Amino acid sequence: MIKLQAIIISFVLMLGGCASEDVLTKAEIEKQSAADYQVASLLFENDLSSNASYKVSKNGFVNIVFDKSVVFSRYDAIVQALRANGSINGVRAEQEGVEVCPLR
Repeated sequence: MIKLQAIIISFVLMLGGCASEDVLTKAEIEKQSAADYQVASLLFENDLSSNASYKVSKNGFVNIVFDKSVVFSRYDAIVQALRANGSINGVRAEQEGVEVCPLR
C-alpha cells in the first residue's frame, strides 16, 4: 500500500513539473487565433497554402516563410495585405533563409 502511495505521489509531482509558464490567456488565444485565421485565409485565397509556412505568436505577430518558387510580386502583395490587417500586429517574411520583408 505504501508503495502504491509513493508511486501516485511521484506521478502527481511529475505532472506538476510539466506545467508551463507559457500558458496563454484567453485574450492571447483570441488574438493568435484571429491572426492565424487571416493568414490561412489569405494564403488559401491566393493559392499559396502549399508555398508558405507561418507561425503566429501569442501577440499576433506573424513570421512567414515563402517557398523559393514564389515570385516577389506575389509574396509582397501577401505581406502588404497582412500588414494592413487589423488582426495582425506585425509581419516578418523570409524566402530561402533571407529576410525579404523586414519587420515594420
